[in-house]
Amino acid sequence: NYVKLFKVFSSRKYPYKGSMRYFITFTFIFFLFSPTVLAENAPLTLAKITRSTGFSLPIKCELGEDCWIMNYVDFGPDDGKKTDPACGPRTYDGHKGTDFAIRDDNAMRNGIDVIAPLDGRVLKIRDGEPDQWSTPAQIEEIKVARKECGNAVIIEHDNDIQTIYCHMKNGSIKIKPNQEIKQGDKIGEVGLSGMTQFPHLHFGITKAQKIIDPFTRQTNNGTCGLNKKSLTKSLWQKEIGLKYQPVTIQSSGFSNTIPDLKILEKNMDASNTLPKKAEVFTFWSILFGVREGDIITLEIRDPNGKKFAENVIEQPKDRARQFYYIGKNIDSFGLKEGAYTGTIKIERPNQNLSRNKISTVLVIN
Repeated sequence: NYVKLFKVFSSRKYPYKGSMRYFITFTFIFFLFSPTVLAENAPLTLAKITRSTGFSLPIKCELGEDCWIMNYVDFGPDDGKKTDPACGPRTYDGHKGTDFAIRDDNAMRNGIDVIAPLDGRVLKIRDGEPDQWSTPAQIEEIKVARKECGNAVIIEHDNDIQTIYCHMKNGSIKIKPNQEIKQGDKIGEVGLSGMTQFPHLHFGITKAQKIIDPFTRQTNNGTCGLNKKSLTKSLWQKEIGLKYQPVTIQSSGFSNTIPDLKILEKNMDASNTLPKKAEVFTFWSILFGVREGDIITLEIRDPNGKKFAENVIEQPKDRARQFYYIGKNIDSFGLKEGAYTGTIKIERPNQNLSRNKISTVLVIN
């Protein structure tokens, strides 16, 4: 249609003569190819954000120590599949951001700050939603009320970029709409509000109302697959060293009881010592992003380095979060005094991938 109109404007049959015809023709060409006209169909540009001026971490924690990425942006939303930035399953269908999980409910109550990753202006806030381990009935109520994001903040930045922060702690948001904020300013705390099953921050980025993945700069309708070229395009500041992780070992520890995930979700702080006299002795671990076929090995060694307990598991299916433990009943003589070592190891043979975490505990009389 544009070509046809151009031919009409430039045709000698067009009723305007001479310079008027050329003026109209030039005006049309300028209008047709101007940035305003092309904006809707042009690819999104994030050129102003570089690895030195990019996003800092939106949560005040040390990755791998007291916070972990659990879910990534889903590519190909609403297609019934789980496709993360590396074409793996570390997401869920329709997920629009990056989830930063914290250790447990206890850490949330103590306070984990959410901070602005770029300079900007507060656009909207919502507060007053309870922090709760929601029942199925409560989740349905949240959906009906369309408050899945819970307590939330939306910040607008330069270059038509907006960021959103979901599941924040009730009463922790102290900033106000239209307030100017700087990178690193506190905007609230991580919570358990809205539709969530664990304390975490959902962090999302949009440009022109399109979801942007910070690891690849692509929209969620783009092509997944991380490589050297895409890694250099990350929106994260280079110095924070934030990279995609195919699998993550969140936490591990020892107990003199049978571990219960629901109890650990409230408080994962493990004791440095355990009594010699105990009915059971166990080692547990929580994993993110395990996949079908992964080989997971849990092992306990006694103070002499001798194998005390071991279990090797072939992961039966993909799981966003997986909980395992091993252990033994203890006889009347009790445990040997000294330092015990627990190791959790994940191997993914078809990707030449291996991860492990070692924990220790001192058994005393």
